[in-house]
Amino acid sequence: MTYYILGFGVLTLLSALRILMGPSIWDRLLSLNLVTTKLVILIILFASIKKLPYLLDIALVYVLLSFTGTLFISVYVQRKGRL
Repeated sequence: MTYYILGFGVLTLLSALRILMGPSIWDRLLSLNLVTTKLVILIILFASIKKLPYLLDIALVYVLLSFTGTLFISVYVQRKGRL
């Protein structure tokens, strides 16, 4: 189980590198969404290993905030900065 956490950690760092290298704003937004998804998976794995059920509630809130943030950023970029 520890190898899964290490693997997801490495993949998260590679996805974060893609945020810096992305040629367009849409690539960066997709990479940001990918990073937040992988972080949620890491939180869930850690919660299952340590048997801490309250971390699952935190992961759920983090997913909802990530989704709404992605929506707001994509609408903002699509409208070229006009709200």
